Amino acid sequence: MRAMAERASLQFLKTHRPVGFTSGELATFDGSAEPVVRELLQNSLDAADQANRSADVHFEIREVSNVELPGWKDYTQALSRAKCERNGWNNGEPSHDEKTVLDRIDDMCDRERLPLLLCVDNGHGLNPRRMDALLTPGNTSKGDQGAGSFGLGHHAAFGASSLRYVLYCSKYRDDGRVETIVSGHAILATHRMEPMSPWLAADGYWFLDGHTGAAFNNSAESYARTPPAFLLPYLDSLEDTGTVVCMAGFNDFNRDEGEPSSVEMICRVAAMNFSEAICSSRMTVSVSDRRGEAQNSMDLSLSTANDVEASLRVVRERRRAADGKAGHITGSTAYSALLTLRDGESIEAPEGIVIKWRRLDPSDSAQTQVHVYRRGMWITSRAENLLKSNFSMQEPFDAVLALNEGTLEALVRAAEGPEHRGLDMRRLVGADRKRLRQGLRGIADLLKEAVGERDDLQEYAPPGFAELEGQVRRAAEKVRRPRAPAGGGSSEDRVNRGKNPTNGETNKPRRRGTPTAGSMPRYRSSLRAGRGERVVTVHLAYDEEVADGVQIGVRLRSASGADGSCESPLPDKYLQIVSVEDDEGCTTRESSGTLEVLLPARAGRRVLNLMLEQPVDAPRLLELDLVRRRPPVEPSTPDEDDFDRLA
Repeated sequence: MRAMAERASLQFLKTHRPVGFTSGELATFDGSAEPVVRELLQNSLDAADQANRSADVHFEIREVSNVELPGWKDYTQALSRAKCERNGWNNGEPSHDEKTVLDRIDDMCDRERLPLLLCVDNGHGLNPRRMDALLTPGNTSKGDQGAGSFGLGHHAAFGASSLRYVLYCSKYRDDGRVETIVSGHAILATHRMEPMSPWLAADGYWFLDGHTGAAFNNSAESYARTPPAFLLPYLDSLEDTGTVVCMAGFNDFNRDEGEPSSVEMICRVAAMNFSEAICSSRMTVSVSDRRGEAQNSMDLSLSTANDVEASLRVVRERRRAADGKAGHITGSTAYSALLTLRDGESIEAPEGIVIKWRRLDPSDSAQTQVHVYRRGMWITSRAENLLKSNFSMQEPFDAVLALNEGTLEALVRAAEGPEHRGLDMRRLVGADRKRLRQGLRGIADLLKEAVGERDDLQEYAPPGFAELEGQVRRAAEKVRRPRAPAGGGSSEDRVNRGKNPTNGETNKPRRRGTPTAGSMPRYRSSLRAGRGERVVTVHLAYDEEVADGVQIGVRLRSASGADGSCESPLPDKYLQIVSVEDDEGCTTRESSGTLEVLLPARAGRRVLNLMLEQPVDAPRLLELDLVRRRPPVEPSTPDEDDFDRLA
């Protein structure tokens, strides 16, 4: 560090374009923890990778006096001028969004002590070139080595700052020497020193006073070297290089009452998005709250798979993202991926690629998922060629694809987009698009080979269909075992329920499995049963209005796998139902079992528990059939008036 005194200030440079407080660059970041923490951790992991070391990231929440904040006087003066200018533009009536921004800024400015969120990493640090890139959009300095490629991610940190003021100080190596660098970035609104003077930009930067060169000129002439006193201990704690990011006026992620603490939120975002990096010992994350009475009361860390599991346990059943945004990882997805990372079997893969998989229990209604991680960070669990539909011949499984280097990693990175979530093939040129699809298809083939095909859908060759004669003798292609339409069967067992509506004829026995006359209602259903169990749970949605007295006939069958195109289709097997109970406690029992149970029809959703006479052999083949039934109409006895009218 330089021993000489430095004079620096928060400087707002000239501009020709007036803008308000509702910055378009910050509109994406609403203050929720997910984008802020994810971006900071991604940058820290990239910086550590480029320094050839594992990432050690520490978050800390603390408070300082507002006068300790560098450029506080410059900030408040610029804010006051910007508010006056905006009054002129809006006749004193700011928009709802602009008023929200100003209310949050004013609330922080009224405090004598400001809350701060600090993120300290041990990466390669920020030299002048990297600091230039960090402070300006679209000028990423990561090249082909990092996860970011848009140079927009630094705006995520502003989502945690009500003041919209972020400070950076760093230690980096220059020709073998360790140097320091300091800067800051505030985003307010354009303003003027005097009514008719030139516009000053909404963006202010912590620069040395009187620097002779132009700003962002890839040199150290603009930047101070002495960190603020309250940040110096964090910089000194680094054994070698690293960076401290300080978000001034920390907004506690705009939490609602009842939501987890900020410390828990940070740990949870890290656990959900970076479990692969933590489980592979490429990253550790620690979080502490040092504000007032909270001193030493909140300290959490993530360094092992068990730490990640403890953080995710409370959200393992959640199937929606915490912030409700599409494409963000859900608690159930993150927990499933963590179990695979911790307990899954490895598959031999090309260098730079790690594949793990874990078989799921079909009785749990779990679905196949392949989670894609790139350089330790979760990208998507819905990649093309790695969807559930691509593995219809396999028993359900969960898998993790971790890409750390190589061609496939580079192609995935190019298809990610600015937020590094999901894969968009449209971002690639034709040749690269084809290569990415082929690469992901190759991963799918490795998974199919490791998992194997389902036992209940094995291919077979029908007897007498093994070979075809012609100029060339070849084996016939194998076909799927067909399935019969509902109601097939051959035995003449009498069915108690239902009548054969013929003109006075004696009731004839029906083929076993054939439903009595009725109409098909509109309904949806899902079934859950364990192999060898007798209870089948049915989630039923009855999608039509119900008239008084209407009943539904409930039947359960085990599909044979045959279809009606066969000359002799294999029959489905209808199962004997002993009792059925719904979620309102209504129970119907049959002493010796029956193929159909009648229940009152009810619109909407309901849960049925069916007790079967025999245990279930193949839970995945079970299907529910409903038939709408109307009660028989009793003939009425005519009275004398009726006879008179007939006469």
